[in-house]
Amino acid sequence: MTRRIGTARRGHRRFGCIAVSLLGLTACESGARQDPFLIHPGTHSDIMPVVGVQHSNATVANGIVTSPVAYQSPTAMSYADRPLSENLAGSLEVADYTRALNLTKLMAPLRRAGPYTVFAIPNAPLEQYVGQTTGGIEAAVQTPRVRQLLAYTIVKGAWDQRRLRRVMARHHADSIGLKTVGGATLTVRIEPGSGQLVLNNGAGQVNRLWLTGVPQSNGVLYFTQGALPPAGPG
Repeated sequence: MTRRIGTARRGHRRFGCIAVSLLGLTACESGARQDPFLIHPGTHSDIMPVVGVQHSNATVANGIVTSPVAYQSPTAMSYADRPLSENLAGSLEVADYTRALNLTKLMAPLRRAGPYTVFAIPNAPLEQYVGQTTGGIEAAVQTPRVRQLLAYTIVKGAWDQRRLRRVMARHHADSIGLKTVGGATLTVRIEPGSGQLVLNNGAGQVNRLWLTGVPQSNGVLYFTQGALPPAGPG
């Protein structure tokens, strides 16, 4: 059984107090207007993928062998109301790619209205493609082959999965060629059997998609599973 035993005024707030007779307690609740947590009504976000990282170099200390340690990179979100440049910068999974775009000035257009479609390369395949270049990413981006690779990942226009499939269906085709900012053509095709979209450079090399076309304020973002260079000079 409960009954209201009175109200108290604190500044401009009114507090109603309720006595809980069975427990001998008094609880007060505020009658003041509460400020809502403001969320932009158009906000939409997608989780950007990450992979686990494992340190496998076991060491021996005082006769004890340490075990490999595995950990997960922090989850990063891609926000539909943020530009490509900001969402790319928020993902550790494509940190090397983002660094390379900044060094080659290819990031600058991704800060503007666009629209652009980006097929971002994760750290592992980009590092494998760069190889043992002395000086790391900073030195690698000075080479033509790496610059061509990076330019091959950016296409003008907003090409989400729905638009790609719609255009292919309209032309009764299973592929479409997209002109990249480097000048070379990147082919997106429907893989027989799976029906998934894959990338092709026209020379028989295929790159699968990981993050599949999430919206950005100035375009569309994909993550790939590998590093796909153009078949020839861009």
